[in-house]
Order: sequence, then structure tokens, then C-alpha cells
Amino acid sequence: MKAFIKELFGVADKYGLRVSHIDATDVTLMARLELFPELFIQVYRNSKKEKLNLALVLGNHRIYGLDSEGGFIHEHPIEDPLSHVPCESELEIEKFIQNCLTFLTEKDLL
Repeated sequence: MKAFIKELFGVADKYGLRVSHIDATDVTLMARLELFPELFIQVYRNSKKEKLNLALVLGNHRIYGLDSEGGFIHEHPIEDPLSHVPCESELEIEKFIQNCLTFLTEKDLL
């Protein structure tokens, strides 16, 4: 978990995100990487269940997400964040952040 936390802080720093919340145990991690107080990336990891959830949150709503549980990766696309779309790509925090920043820039939210 320590290596994952180190990666998280490194990527947040690289993209100018503020780690505003982090809660970790030996097995789980919950973190919030803020762009603005109401616009942030939420990271949840459970190493025992091989689970990683990444969500772009605006207000109280996920507007985009990628999840992995037991090696199965699915996307909650921007067009319909409540849906589950199987995904072939790897689940990487940095790539997810890049996708979020691209979307937010295209929509003039940054």
C-alpha cells in the first residue's frame, strides 16, 4: 500500500492536484484528488479484493469512472456514467487523470 500511496502523491503533484483527503489501512485506501472543492477524482483501492475504483466527481455525482474488481475492468462513460461498459485497457491512475483533464478542458470546465 505504501508504494501505491507514493504513486498517488507523485501523480497528483505532477498534474497540480491537491490530495485533500486520504484514509488508508493495510488493505484499503480512499483518497480525494481535488481540482476544485466540488470537482475531484476519488480513488478507492482494496488490495485484498483486487479492487480499484477511479471516479471523476462533480458535486455529489460521478460523471466518469473506471472500476476493476477481480481483474474485470469496466468504464462508466461520460455520456452515461450509470452504465457499465467492459473495458480492455489497463487501469492506470495517471492515464485516468489525463483522460479526466482532457474531458474537462474540452468542456471548458478548467
